[in-house]
Amino acid sequence: MKLRQFIPLLFIVLLLASCAPPAPDVNAVRKTIDEFNAATTDAMLNGTIEKAAAFYAEDAISMPPNESPIKGKKAITDWMTAMSKSGVRITAVKFTTDNVEAGGKVAYETGSYEMSMEIPGMGKVDDTGNYVSIWKQQQDGSWKVQAETWNSRKPLPGPEASNDKKK
Repeated sequence: MKLRQFIPLLFIVLLLASCAPPAPDVNAVRKTIDEFNAATTDAMLNGTIEKAAAFYAEDAISMPPNESPIKGKKAITDWMTAMSKSGVRITAVKFTTDNVEAGGKVAYETGSYEMSMEIPGMGKVDDTGNYVSIWKQQQDGSWKVQAETWNSRKPLPGPEASNDKKK
């Protein structure tokens, strides 16, 4: 290939490469995720819901287990408020981020949780589980939760447990 033929091709490649969005700073996303997990822990232990709610996008969706999806930051905040007033008392909680990946304006986090709570009529309940959060970069450059879901690793009570309660 002659140099004259190579130069236009090189120009096109450089032009296309300059159009690609810069890769997100995964460390910055991870820092935001760590701040969110700390705010969520504080909200669960102390009722500081506003701090955790600030990390949600306006059109976020939360998908708690055994419930319909909760759509919108306001609805998620209302749900968190209702949970904190339900009589369930969280006594300990720990979130562990296992993985963060990011590309373009989207990132995801996978992790696990450990939690202890006191539930009226049930006493102390311990739970462990997994979660996935999808983060989206906002117009101002900040990262917000766009979608989340979680599930317990604890098995549902089986027939033996149900029969034991009837005795």
